[in-house]
Amino acid sequence: MATLASYFRESLQNIEPGKDADHARDAHAEVRDVLQQSPDLRDLGINPVLIGSYKRNVSIRRVKDVDVFGRLDDADDTLRPGHALVLFHNALLEGYDKNRVHAQHRSFKVDFPDYDLAVDVVPARKSGNNWEIPKKTDQDNRASWIETNPLKLNDLTTQANADFTLNGKGIYVPTVKLVRQVRRTWLDDQPGGLFLELMTFWAFRNHELAARSQAEYLTLALEHIAAELPNVAADGLDDPTIDGKKIATRATEDDFKVAIKKFDEASKLARDALDDDDDCQAAVLWQRLLGATTEDERVFPTPEYCNADGTRRATATTVKGAGSPAGTGRYA
Repeated sequence: MATLASYFRESLQNIEPGKDADHARDAHAEVRDVLQQSPDLRDLGINPVLIGSYKRNVSIRRVKDVDVFGRLDDADDTLRPGHALVLFHNALLEGYDKNRVHAQHRSFKVDFPDYDLAVDVVPARKSGNNWEIPKKTDQDNRASWIETNPLKLNDLTTQANADFTLNGKGIYVPTVKLVRQVRRTWLDDQPGGLFLELMTFWAFRNHELAARSQAEYLTLALEHIAAELPNVAADGLDDPTIDGKKIATRATEDDFKVAIKKFDEASKLARDALDDDDDCQAAVLWQRLLGATTEDERVFPTPEYCNADGTRRATATTVKGAGSPAGTGRYA
């Protein structure tokens, strides 16, 4: 079994957001300040908070958008969703040129061209233990409130990473990052990264995943996703933050057909890589699975004792009694 632990650690470093993380932090802080300058929003208790994959630490290179949850702590049930959208739009136009602010169905996108990313801002008011956000309909462009709770997803992610550990460190978040990289490599578009992240969440929670390496955790997660995709395509994916609610997705029936086929292939490739006793051959399979970064560099590195084609270099040496080349970190 080729677990190649040290090379998986390097792979995770290769998909980290890098300087994008600094840009995301700065853009969020700037938008937050703009919102808090609005007297109308201050009257409603504006209290923006970061949400989304960047907040949950599951984003991968490249970060293209940052999500800001515009909590209105003092808003009551008399606040109309359309009025909330108007107030946020006006506040953003006070801080940014109009060509940088774009109205969407439930939020506003603020472009940051210098960073090559955007900040999505959504108004939110409290609703019991959850929150409500506006959503415009396609028919008449009117808005209604819909229930959501992205703050709970932050907490669920933190808890899952504490509950599932490997060598004393959280293994859930790293596995989500790798699943997101597989999705980016194998799918053109839908289902999106959040959808696959939540499928990974349910794989851990419903099946109590237990493994001895990052390679095995990734393989088990992909196998569970491949097995469940036909079911969620037909019945929807449960929202872990609100009982009885399903996750919204833009994926079409055809998108799901492609995803089912691709993740079946990806899960089998991961199993072949995991079960291969030859580190060099396994590394080639992991490279196929994880693809390349946006800089066209392979995510999974070629071990220093291997050739790019999966053959072993003639100068490779072995550790006495270990049965694997020096520096592999296979059992770390």
